[in-house]
Amino acid sequence: KECWPEEWGISRQQLSELLERVRNEPGWNPDNTVYDLVREFVVPATEGKGLGYAVLVNSGGPLEVNVMVSHAWGENAEEFLETVIRSTCDRDA
Repeated sequence: KECWPEEWGISRQQLSELLERVRNEPGWNPDNTVYDLVREFVVPATEGKGLGYAVLVNSGGPLEVNVMVSHAWGENAEEFLETVIRSTCDRDA
């Protein structure tokens, strides 16, 4: 099924699970940047699948986006995820 960009959402719960997963990874450094997060977790998870991370984790049904989030590649990944989680509610994607 075709999935348009407005359906490339990711839930607050999924971000919390990602944050927990990276924090439990032995090689993870709390000082890692968003660039590191993408290189070490997102790219390996999506490589060869032809899907972005949000579409991959929501393959059973895409989430319609209602919040736009921007980031800097060089910012701290944990702080970024914590801020998005803290600034959204359960119905946001």
